[in-house]
Amino acid sequence: MSEVDHQELKGGHAPAVKVGGMRVVQHKPAKAEEKPADKPTDEEVAEYGEDGKEKKDGDVIVSGAVTGEAQAFPKEAIKAFHEKPVPTHQKTTNPMPKIIQQPKK
Repeated sequence: MSEVDHQELKGGHAPAVKVGGMRVVQHKPAKAEEKPADKPTDEEVAEYGEDGKEKKDGDVIVSGAVTGEAQAFPKEAIKAFHEKPVPTHQKTTNPMPKIIQQPKK
């Protein structure tokens, strides 16, 4: 144990482990799954307030008027904007290769 306590630190951690002149990879153990967050107690709720779920209607206030995202951006318009345009005609391939006359050595 005295060797481990008195090792020089390289960059804030122990130097690389070498076996037979080759570095050996040391994997860190996998983290255990995080447990779900505990529900706040009544005292915490009274002190800090409750995390309420916000409504997500899509209503937005723009210059004092309430507008909905559904009205401003209809699904058909967005779908047409995101779809890739389909080519109008097929490209034909030439079965004969293009021959380029180049000088020989």
